[in-house]
Amino acid sequence: MTLIRRGRGGTLLALLLLAALPLGCLPIPTIQRDIVLDAAVLEISPGSVRTEYVSLPSGPAPNTPEAYNRALYTRYYRQPPVGNASDTVLVPDTVLVMVPGLFSGATILDVLARQLVASQRGLEVWVLDRRANLLEDRSAFVASLERRDPTIAYDYYVRNVGTPTGFQPLSAEEVPFLRDWGIGVHLRDLHEVILAARALSDTVYLAGYSLGASQVGLYAAYRFGDTVGQDYIDGLILIDGGLGRSGAFGDALRLSVGPVRIAASRDMLMAGEGVPYATALGFDPVSQAQRMTVALLAGLEPSTPSPGGFFDVPLTNLAVLGLTADDDYSLAPVFSVAMGETTGAEFAGNLPAALLGGREGLDNRTVSGVARGFQIVGWQRSAGDDGAGNDGASNDKEPVDPLVFARSRVTLDTDADEWYFPLRLALDIAQFDISLDNEPDFIPNRDVTVPTLAVGAAKGLVPDLATFAAYSNVRAGSLFSSYILPGFTHVDIVYAEQNPLVPLMLRWLEQLRTLRGSP
Repeated sequence: MTLIRRGRGGTLLALLLLAALPLGCLPIPTIQRDIVLDAAVLEISPGSVRTEYVSLPSGPAPNTPEAYNRALYTRYYRQPPVGNASDTVLVPDTVLVMVPGLFSGATILDVLARQLVASQRGLEVWVLDRRANLLEDRSAFVASLERRDPTIAYDYYVRNVGTPTGFQPLSAEEVPFLRDWGIGVHLRDLHEVILAARALSDTVYLAGYSLGASQVGLYAAYRFGDTVGQDYIDGLILIDGGLGRSGAFGDALRLSVGPVRIAASRDMLMAGEGVPYATALGFDPVSQAQRMTVALLAGLEPSTPSPGGFFDVPLTNLAVLGLTADDDYSLAPVFSVAMGETTGAEFAGNLPAALLGGREGLDNRTVSGVARGFQIVGWQRSAGDDGAGNDGASNDKEPVDPLVFARSRVTLDTDADEWYFPLRLALDIAQFDISLDNEPDFIPNRDVTVPTLAVGAAKGLVPDLATFAAYSNVRAGSLFSSYILPGFTHVDIVYAEQNPLVPLMLRWLEQLRTLRGSP
């Protein structure tokens, strides 16, 4: 017997039967599509964007010497062309304040900041340095950059480290006040920068990267007397991080591996115990200084043989940087960049990357020696590259330019790492429930209404939109937009040469201006 006949009656019966089925049985396809954005249109070269390092007085932190009560930032701006009357006004119509992530200094956002300013007339970008950057002994970096001689830094931070003529990191006894540099201290420092931006421009946006995304999310809800952080900003941008992903873990955060504690707890720090900055996992002051030295060597002398001390294999300076930072060789691919490949190398497997990086680390390798016919292992961005970071004829370039990456890491004023990251800040952020209910220093997140853009990286900390859900859900009803950039690691998203994050951010800012009725 035929249940469904051809013709109108049969069609109607078929629809009724389909309607009676559970929705999961319906043959409705799931359509997925990656975000597609045009490349940013650069009006000027990012390299021509000017910078100025600014230090502002900030409120006193407990037990802290006055010299360290400062709010710091690098200002990125355009220099007006000489003789062009229409471009002689330096006052920006928009200031974007950006906050770096865990263990990071201002120049980790240097490439992104330059691209934004180069793409948008009237936009300035101010990138925060946390007050702990004042503790760094950067004297040899300054000398190396001024004399264009990276061996000065290499001798100081690598060859002679720990000796009377080399770098001596500060001891915990020399910086006990770091234990008091919690979230309140850092939000008040950030507030000083926001106030300075607001005094200069009627439109101020706030962005945070990685842990910085958690920090700016808390700023929006923080009470400053009778006002709240969100009262001072026109929009909030979260870049591969945010409350619920790179912060607000509650009791889930334990700085230990099994029974072995790798860092002091919050209770220990508040009791005056433990080292108040990171001393493990390669984020101690010596490791941070040496990582910046690798970048300095690669930036100043990319094709020169490495002076040694990093790998047992003969490598160029740029190859040393590549092996420590590239996603195909790194121990933690999520925190790496895609910037090329080695030349003249023999390979072995990379078991730690496979264990730590999961699927993304399975194909990672280590360099075991120099291949036959070569004398040294070099680095190229793509096939046909000359090994010094110059583009070849191939179109398969990876998103990050290795020379731009290297040269942006260390400047005369600051660098991409934070050598004495105050653990108290991360532990404070981790203690909060994401709702911020019943927190006396904050309004509940349900009352935060500032327009928010959240952007994750498919190979980064926020690989899918669901990861933003906890924060967006507690802010139900807000203007909240979220996207995932495909193919990018956590670090690619701020270093990529043709970065889709730039047009996405600028388009979102333009939409907010339209909604506000701004010119």
